[in-house]
Amino acid sequence: MDIAIVAGASSGLGAAFLEAIVARYRNLDEIWIIARREQRLRALAERYDNPNTRIRVVPLGLTKTDAHGELAALLRESRPDIRVLINNAGYEREGLLRDMKPADIRTMIDLNVTAMTMVNRICLPYMSSGSFEVITGSVSSFAPIPWQAVYAASKAYVRFLARALHEEERTRGVNVMLFSPGNMDTEMNVRGAASGKLARLPYLDLHRETGKVLAKAERGCAEYTPLAFYKLYRVFAKLAPSALAVCVDSFETGGAGGESTR
Repeated sequence: MDIAIVAGASSGLGAAFLEAIVARYRNLDEIWIIARREQRLRALAERYDNPNTRIRVVPLGLTKTDAHGELAALLRESRPDIRVLINNAGYEREGLLRDMKPADIRTMIDLNVTAMTMVNRICLPYMSSGSFEVITGSVSSFAPIPWQAVYAASKAYVRFLARALHEEERTRGVNVMLFSPGNMDTEMNVRGAASGKLARLPYLDLHRETGKVLAKAERGCAEYTPLAFYKLYRVFAKLAPSALAVCVDSFETGGAGGESTR
């Protein structure tokens, strides 16, 4: 059974990936959509389910250790061939570290770092030659970012892990690609809700970019950062001393920013 898995599918980028997968891969037997918000997943399943491709709702909160065991058990039972894996679950909060709620800090680390890693560990054994994974990182991973310290640090972990997995898995024909988006008009970063420097950065077209991401992952690309502005920022962050980069990146917000779990 050939399947795709979208983790963090309930809204925003994850939902856009689901739409692109349904349109692009008509030979899949099932598409599994994973997130904690079951009602949203079921609404998506009703929208995209069709006689050729079944949408399977998997309501799991990936910050919970039990959820990792449940996902592993589902895969052991079904023994699918995972052709496409979108490892997209994430959480963001902005603000001074000293003012942040401990629960928000833990959730960013649990979802962006631990859950992303465990989804890889659970799913990669079910992928084979020609399969590919997209891991959602962030341009925030390119350099330390004050007022976004934990989120940027968590995405730096994602960047390093994704590049290492690309090398580990390429010998057996499985591509792992890091997708590093900038501003997106989603629940996590609603257009107009950001403040300071962040609000002036360009926004991505989700529907256009998800198609590009899938095409690049198919071709074996290791990393994709969309838009010329963010590509230039990646080069700047690589070449500039960290003391300079952290000053350029510093943006003060009026308080904690919007939140999202995908």
